[in-house]
Amino acid sequence: MDFTIELREREARRAEALQARLQLKDISLYECEAKGAGPPNAAVAPVSLTADLDSAVSLINESGVDFAVTLRVACEDELVFHIETTFLVRYCFFDLAKPASKTELIAFCRSYPAIAAWPYIRETVHALASRMGFPTEPLPLLRLAIRA
Repeated sequence: MDFTIELREREARRAEALQARLQLKDISLYECEAKGAGPPNAAVAPVSLTADLDSAVSLINESGVDFAVTLRVACEDELVFHIETTFLVRYCFFDLAKPASKTELIAFCRSYPAIAAWPYIRETVHALASRMGFPTEPLPLLRLAIRA
């Protein structure tokens, strides 16, 4: 994963239209799993990780929308460990806001909830890996790229 979310201009406009009608309510840890073969016996350099970021609508009703943002991180090199964490990102609609369309939800889901949860995800993964004894660099910042 290159830690870049790419949206086309049309998707970005749809996501922004929904963002204008929503207010971030809260972000909370929903689920977390960490497994590892134990810390290394000798000092090793920081290891490379594979990562998969996913965001999905968890709940939608007249008052707001909840998203589940999940990151799966694994190391399969000389060290073996796996961390999967899901954060619940809750938004509420501003008063009298029109409901979200399906195309707005799809575009929004791919961008804003992941960006909102990313600092919490980064901290959780880094803290867990460190507590497990695995030498990792912090995950990079998540970027949003708009393409024509």
